[in-house]
Amino acid sequence: MKKIKIAITGGIGSGKSTAISYIRSLGYPVFSCDQIYNEIIKTKVYIDQIAKVFPDAYQNGGINRNILSKIVFSNPEKREILNGISHPLVMRALYKQMSNCKDEYTFAEVPLLFEGNFENEFDYVIVIRRNERIRMEGVKKRSGLSIEDIKKRIDAQFKYDTQEGRDRLKKCKAYIIDNEKDKENLFKELQEVICKIKTQS
Repeated sequence: MKKIKIAITGGIGSGKSTAISYIRSLGYPVFSCDQIYNEIIKTKVYIDQIAKVFPDAYQNGGINRNILSKIVFSNPEKREILNGISHPLVMRALYKQMSNCKDEYTFAEVPLLFEGNFENEFDYVIVIRRNERIRMEGVKKRSGLSIEDIKKRIDAQFKYDTQEGRDRLKKCKAYIIDNEKDKENLFKELQEVICKIKTQS
């Protein structure tokens, strides 16, 4: 039996969490880079590496994520350094979890899929997109971040509507879902995409 690996991605506030919750409810295994990172950030090996590079974010024997975020989202070079440390650890753990899964179809939530050039590691990609204004309002409501901080995060993420973005989406045969309506419509479109993937694989 061939195992099919499917990545779910999209910008901050696009509705990825809602999408993966629904996919889980259908009975499919879904792994999460965010959950993996939440574990990795507590490990001594990772804390020691971050403390050396970002000493201001090291507090009380651990990493202050708010301070670390402010540092890296204000400086692209420092963000690249952080990604160079965290991405290999997160993706290695993700690939291991997916390979150990016995199911034929496995899904992974990978927020920085295109930023990290990981899209070709998966058989299929599902991109959840949403209007930027709605995304910003939703993130502000749930996180308490300022509009300025949210904008920095959005600006740092992959741009799907550029020529490079369109080319890479086409190359990896991504399915794009515009999450502009209600949850029921999102769920309906997810079902349709999953059916298409099953037909093709």
